[in-house]
Amino acid sequence: MSNSVILVGGNLVSDTDFRKKLAGRDAGVELQMVVEDLLARWEPESSPANDNESVLVEKADIITTNQPQPERYLPRDQLKITLKIFLTDCHVDALFAAVKAALSKLATNRVDMLFVATPVEAIAHIGIGSGAVGPEQAEAQDQLLKLWKGVEQLIQEGKVGGAGLCDLHPPVFIHIYEEATIKPISIQVNLKSCCVVPEELSSFAKDNKVTLLTHSDPGELLPGDCLRNMLYPKLSREAGHFSAAWIARYQVHLKDRGVLLQKRYLIELSK
Repeated sequence: MSNSVILVGGNLVSDTDFRKKLAGRDAGVELQMVVEDLLARWEPESSPANDNESVLVEKADIITTNQPQPERYLPRDQLKITLKIFLTDCHVDALFAAVKAALSKLATNRVDMLFVATPVEAIAHIGIGSGAVGPEQAEAQDQLLKLWKGVEQLIQEGKVGGAGLCDLHPPVFIHIYEEATIKPISIQVNLKSCCVVPEELSSFAKDNKVTLLTHSDPGELLPGDCLRNMLYPKLSREAGHFSAAWIARYQVHLKDRGVLLQKRYLIELSK
């Protein structure tokens, strides 16, 4: 059996029936429902036996005359594409793989804005509520800086217009900003985790013209135990060997009008 499964969800904007099921759900539950829907379509026994070959499980988009897809014929400069990547750790290869997969599905060569969520394994050390200073924080901070260098490479290659980070302990964000060659232009903060934006962060953002945004994504978008429970009916004991290497979520808006045309999740499960 393959060591990698790529899940590609449908367009949540055009899939009206599925969107109704998602009404009022937070991002974590939304992703779980997308994964469950995709796994229902997967037959592991028919997957290639080659361990090094990824299995693709994809939901076809619903296209009707009542719901045309203007993003397919509008000039690229009339679209604004925002991509957010969720990683387990700070491995830059996972970042590159996620961006490559998203660009391929979008059939474009660049996204306008990239957000990188604080990797799950680093949240306890450098997340906005961590506050602990010590060798573990320093190591996690160094790893995140290496990950940011990967973001800079994507910007230099023209694959990303601008980029931002999420939910970082203020001194950590300031350190990354000061060390970066290409500066983050935005930071997202989940107000559920910190109630109010720390003054140190808001002041720094204002002084350096960094856009400060709020969001509602949980720290761990797809917890391991949740994934195992969803995989068990398909893989039984093998389910525990898989984890989410990366999760990508992109949104395509009609520029200047704010109309959402596409919203989609892509996930790589690997062991």
